Parts: sequence; structure tokens; C-alpha cells
Amino acid sequence: MTHVSLYKNGVGFFEHAGRVTGDEAVTIDLTSSQLNDVLQSLTAVDLNGGRIAGASYNSTTPLDQQLRALPLSLGEEPTQQDLYNSLRGARVEVTGSGAVFTGRILALESRTLPVGGDDSKPGPERRFLTLVADTGTTRTLELTAATNVQLLDTTLRGDLNTYLELLDRNRTEGVRHLTLTARGTGTRDLRVSFLSEVPVWKSTYRILFTDRPATTGAAASNKTETATLQGFSVVDNTTGEDWKNVRLSLIAGSPQSFLQPLAQPIYARRPEIPIAQDAQLAPQTHASGVDMLKEDGAPQVAGVAGMAGVSMGSGSGAGIAGGVMGGIGTAPRAMQSQQVFGRGQNAQVGMAVDALSNNSSMIPYETVAAGSIAPNTTTAAFDDFFAYNLTDPVTIPRNGSALVPILQTQVQSERVTLWSPSQSMPLRALWITNSSDLTLDRGSFSIVENGAFGGEGLLDTIHPGEKRLLSYAADQAVHVAVDHRNDSRRVTTISASKGVLRATSAEVAEVEYLVHNAAPETRTVIVEQPRRGGWTLDSEPPPAETTATAYRFRVATAPKETVRLHIGERHTFYQNFRLVDSSEQQLSLFLHNANASAAMMQQLEPVFAAKRAVAALDGQIGDKQNAINQLVDDQKRLRDNLGALKGSAEERSLAKRYTAELNTQEDTLATLRHDLAALQQQRQAAEADLNNKIETLSLDEKIGS
Repeated sequence: MTHVSLYKNGVGFFEHAGRVTGDEAVTIDLTSSQLNDVLQSLTAVDLNGGRIAGASYNSTTPLDQQLRALPLSLGEEPTQQDLYNSLRGARVEVTGSGAVFTGRILALESRTLPVGGDDSKPGPERRFLTLVADTGTTRTLELTAATNVQLLDTTLRGDLNTYLELLDRNRTEGVRHLTLTARGTGTRDLRVSFLSEVPVWKSTYRILFTDRPATTGAAASNKTETATLQGFSVVDNTTGEDWKNVRLSLIAGSPQSFLQPLAQPIYARRPEIPIAQDAQLAPQTHASGVDMLKEDGAPQVAGVAGMAGVSMGSGSGAGIAGGVMGGIGTAPRAMQSQQVFGRGQNAQVGMAVDALSNNSSMIPYETVAAGSIAPNTTTAAFDDFFAYNLTDPVTIPRNGSALVPILQTQVQSERVTLWSPSQSMPLRALWITNSSDLTLDRGSFSIVENGAFGGEGLLDTIHPGEKRLLSYAADQAVHVAVDHRNDSRRVTTISASKGVLRATSAEVAEVEYLVHNAAPETRTVIVEQPRRGGWTLDSEPPPAETTATAYRFRVATAPKETVRLHIGERHTFYQNFRLVDSSEQQLSLFLHNANASAAMMQQLEPVFAAKRAVAALDGQIGDKQNAINQLVDDQKRLRDNLGALKGSAEERSLAKRYTAELNTQEDTLATLRHDLAALQQQRQAAEADLNNKIETLSLDEKIGS
């Protein structure tokens, strides 16, 4: 193996190199789980004019297919019931249940017998085997731990042994031998590459600081420092093969990859056609012939894109410093000479170590730590991926892991305190700018301040030139509280046209924070204010940074100082009222609350007067209609009474009375209906007048200007 490229989606691209002479077969040992990936991505190249004649591997028939070929109808996980059902009819000899009995198996059944004859207390389940002797005698025997059942049919015993051997072979057969046949003349170079599933490689970082001299006041705020960023990768070799002096590439990207069971023989399901039988002739009828057009198209077969065409780029992989690999993997001897220091730095770092041991601040801790590793790494970008190519060979034994240094660079950083309403506890954080030309993959990081542990955190992918906040510890010296909050809405503009009154309102949200610094040194506090859709910031000074979800304000606080931060936001709110549907009371209340001018109210008065006229006519029409309905109901009562009088002694006198009342009511109804019609006409005219006033109304006024 010469080159290993590991991806973030859990696949690895492995390249093997070797030499062949003449016609030669090359064998690569794989596990059964690897074979599917290899068959899907295998690429083999004979570099000196030869050709790859083919590839073969030891295949196995699926276990269920092999079991189906046996006379015993047993699956992969049979029960005792399944076993005896498959042996039904076989001759057996049973001992341990009294006298020896020989016969053929008829059935195995389970019974639950009551305890002490009490049916309400069932006992444990017991199994009974029913046998039939050659003489016709039937006997049922209980199967216990002392019962032995011996098969007398040697052929059946052989089938049972074959079944057990298949189960055992399926468990132990895990190695596949992939053989490539190269044909050609002379000695040639051969390159073989393929994908395989591997553990995901992980990134982890160290950010090293040396304390700066304590400063206060404005000079202490907005102070950018240079920090040393060391990157490492945790790599696991679970391929079953030692990686000896391989070139290693760690690629941050997730190319699409999937599994197909190519190594498993697939049996197509065939339709079962019943045997044709001669049918008895019977009288039939036949439909007339119609030309039927049948669409004939070949079925489309979905192609599988192989991974062999993925370009790995050039560049060699980087090595493992001996100090990092100690106790994890085996490093080449040439690398072990750099276990502590990078080449050319021994004298300076040795002085630094002596200085630290003498409690001297001559050489900062950061310088000492930066010299302890010398990662030799190049980076490359292709498609949507970026890679760390380690230029020194790597050795990791199978089932081993390594912590591999992948980068060391200087980054611009500012130590700040981060506070957000969603996180009440202020956090110590670094505001770093990736000033290198390297992309930092997502992972964990540790802060080391002057040789002491400062905290841990997580970072997402940071591209070159990108700025990011990284929080790593709680800051108990900073306290942020809301001192004042005010939300208000004020109507700014009212206009009316085409029957719609429109109001524009300005919503203002204000909040004031008190930022207190109890620390003995100056703190730069970053206050996050969540962003809301449709709202614009109306605040001075402007935020130091704006993200998709928050504004970040910088607050410089001297020791023991409390600073007030005011943040304002503005939002425009719109309301529409259809004048024909809105009542005078509703509109008047809104305009009053909006502080509309007397001139605007005067312009709206004709509309309100027209609305009042329509409302008055609606009241009169309602009164007339109620009077009509009451007379109609009364007439119905009188007619019902007249019908009930037929054949009675009072029929003559009461009929005359009821008839007179009905005549009077008819005259009244005629008058009411005439008045109702007149009111309805007036109402139509009033409504037309209202609609005309609404349509012709036009106003546009700024409130409070």
C-alpha cells in the first residue's frame, strides 16, 4: 500500500503499487464487508504496456440458497419444533423415557399441565413426542433432559450434519481473495486503487497564547494578538492491513458514496406457470377484432456511478512527529530524531526550556510549544473538497490509531467576553481571523494560556480570511443585565383612496443593557442582539459584526466599570380598512388613538354622515319589516281560529268578528308594505351616495409632522 486518502463521509481511497513480470496474477486479501466497495470502485492500471485481463474472487452462494438445496426444510435459526417437523416420518430410537422404543416421528406438541390438578395454576410448558412403531403401536413420550432421540436413517443423519457444517462455514468464511490477472512482457509497474469503509477522521486543535502585559483604558480594548494554532487529526486503521510508510491525505469533503451487494449472488424471482390441462369444450362467444397498438420500449436500467474516477490530486502525505506517535504507532527511525523539536530549532528551544525552568519570562511559552512539533503538510483544493497532504510517510499498524499533526500556523485573535440573551452566563471567547491560507476543518479545540489549560470548545469549518467567535469558558467577572426595555408603535401616515383607508405605523423596540466588569483588567464584551425579520437597526454606535441571526456590539469596559449599551430597532407596520365595511365607531377610535388632525376628521365627516344616514334607514326598514311580520303572524292565528269554528254554535258570531279584523289588518299591511318600499328606495339612494363619497375620498397626511 502506497497511498491512503481518508474522507469525512467514512470512506477511504487506497492505492497499492507493485511490480509484475510477464503474465502474472496478483492477489489482494479482503474482508467480505470490503468486497462490495472494491467491486464498485476498483481501478487497476498496468503502466508499462501491459493489460489487465480480468479480476476474479472466491464467491459463495447465499446461505439461504444453500439451505434450500438440502432435503431438510430448516432455516438459519431453527427451533426444536422446526427440527422435529422437518424430521417427521423418520425412524428414530428413543431412550431415557422408560423402555427403549423405536418408531417413526409423527408429531411434536407442547402442553401446559396444571399444577396439583388445579386448572387455575398452569405449570411450565412440556414437550411430547408422538411415535408410531412398524407394528402400528403409537406412543407419546415426554422429552426431558434425560431423553435421547437417535436417527436411524444414515442418509438423514448425513443431511443434518451437512446442514450444521453449512452454518459453521458461513460463520467462519470472512476472507475474500481478489485476483487480478496482468498480461504483458517484461517487468512492469502495477497500480491498484479502490474504496473501502473506514472510521471518520477527526480534527482537533490547540490554540496557544502567551499573556500580554496588563493594560487598562482604551489601549486595552480592541487589542489583536497573534496566536499559534496547531492542528491534529485522529486517524484509525481498521482495514486489517498495516499501513507502512504510506502517503496519507486527509480530505474534508463528503463525496456521494453508497453500498450495493455486488459480491452477493442475486437470484431473480421467476414466475411460476401452472401446468396446462386440456379443457372440456363448451359453447363460446367471441368479440369482434380491434387493432390494439402496444407500446414497445426497452426498460431503462439505472446505472451505478463507480468511485474509481475520483481524482485524488497530487501531493504527498505528511508525517507523524515521534513525540505525537509515542505509544500509539511505530514511526520510522528518521522521524524519531525529531521527537521533541523541529529541525533547526533545538538550540533556541533548549534555551527556552531552561528559561522556563528558572521561572524566567525571557522566551514565551508559546514559542516553546510551537517548536515542539513541525508538521510537514501541503494543502490542495479540488471540486468542493480540501485536503491535508502529509509529505512524510506514515506508519500505523492494523487496529491501531494515531494522532497526526496536520498544520501549525499563526492566526489573528482577540480575547473577548461573549454574552447573548439566550445564554445568560457570559463566556470567554476568541474572536479569531483565519489569516492563513489553510482551511480549518470542523473539530474540537483546546486553549492553552501561558502553559495552563484555559478551556475547550468546538469550531465549524473556517475558510481562509474568515472571522469566527470561539467560546471556551465561563466568565464570572462580567455581568450583563437588562436595565430598560421599551416597545412602542406610532402611526406616521394615514391615506385614503379607492375606498381603502391605509395607515402606516412605526414600531420601535428599545433595550438598554448594563455591562459590568468586576475583573481587575479591561474586558472587551461582545453583546449579541437577535435579529428579527422585517426590523432594521436604529442604534449608535453600529454593531461590530452582523450575522444571519444576530448583531454583535463591542463594549469596552475598564476594571470595576459599568457601561450602558442602548440598542434600538425599527419596524414599519401597515393597516388597511375598507371604508364600506368599517363602522364609524371603529374608524373614529382608530383615528383618535392615531392623533389624526381635525382637518382629516373634517374630510371624513361626509363619509361618516352618509354612513349614519344608511344606518338610520336600515333601522326604519327593520322596524317596518318587524311590523309586517307581526301582522302576518296574527293573520295566521285568525285564519286558524276560523277553521276551528266550523260546525260550532259560535261559528256565525265569531266568524264575522274575525273577518272584520282580517280586513283591517290587510289595509294596514298594504300601508306598511308601501312605506317599506319607499324606505328601501331611500336606502338605495343613501347607499349610492355613501359609495360615491367613499370612492371620491382622497387624503394623505403625515401624523405629527
